Amino acid sequence: MSARTPIDGALRRYLDDLAAALGPPVPLSDAERVASLRAVMPRALAGRQSIPGLPNAVQMREVALAPGLAGRLYLPGGTGGSRPVLVYLHGGGWVVGSTATHDPFCRLLSAAADLIVVSVDYRLAPEHRYPAAVEDTLSAVNWAHTHADDWGGAADRLALGGDSAGANLAAVATNLLCGGGLARYLRGQLLLYPATDDPEPGQPSYAQNATGYGLEADAMRWFWRQYAPDAESSDTALFPLRDPRLPTLPPTLIATAEYDVLRDDGLAYADKLAAAGVAVTRLHAPDMHHNFPVHPGTVARFPQCQAALQAFAGWLRATL
Repeated sequence: MSARTPIDGALRRYLDDLAAALGPPVPLSDAERVASLRAVMPRALAGRQSIPGLPNAVQMREVALAPGLAGRLYLPGGTGGSRPVLVYLHGGGWVVGSTATHDPFCRLLSAAADLIVVSVDYRLAPEHRYPAAVEDTLSAVNWAHTHADDWGGAADRLALGGDSAGANLAAVATNLLCGGGLARYLRGQLLLYPATDDPEPGQPSYAQNATGYGLEADAMRWFWRQYAPDAESSDTALFPLRDPRLPTLPPTLIATAEYDVLRDDGLAYADKLAAAGVAVTRLHAPDMHHNFPVHPGTVARFPQCQAALQAFAGWLRATL
């Protein structure tokens, strides 16, 4: 293996400070761990609704995507014709996260790409295990396609996107929809460090980046157990990397980070799609970690994160 680019020094200090603030791990039951994560995550993002130097002047509306399924609609300013639509699934291991935690990123992306974002508050595990989140994703895509004209969206120019667990949902839903002959209006998928493979034993990056980089290998396996405790490696609606026959898929951007347990999930999926003839754009951050372009705390500090966000926006504009 070739030598790796060292992790960004300022990022290393940032991660160390976060770890020190959390203190040593305390044994918790699964229920206590879920409650703790859901309490900590919103506080960590509080007060970070804008990033200096990056525009986010968009309108946000709370919407109902289906009975019991809420979402947020982001509408960029300006005039012009109908805009493309990105249905976005937040990360958080299918257990934590919400439209609120990913509000800063969705605002930034909507403004930078000049597109409409539909952010989905899908049901979370362990209360709602697989396939609840997949069902909610499909419902959200149907809602976006059906109602796009109501708010200046182009119903024939939709994309799916997400980060981490949300990217898993986006990839799975895209495969299901395209396999069902609905590719005519799906024009792209934006997969940011997607979870695509069985975590047992996991891709090599599970071992190489097991600890010390924010998301740890044991934590990722724990998230999978909460979401799909009875998972079978052959279930392609959980592990799209294991799908022996992919449908015809739209252009795809896959972003990965060197210091991420999910690095090789994303790299392997990019290889798989490219081998199947999909137009794949790869964006690899050689000195960054999991969640680098989405978490407001890192986007505000690191030019690599801001450059990645602008690259996502440029790709969406060109593709849609």
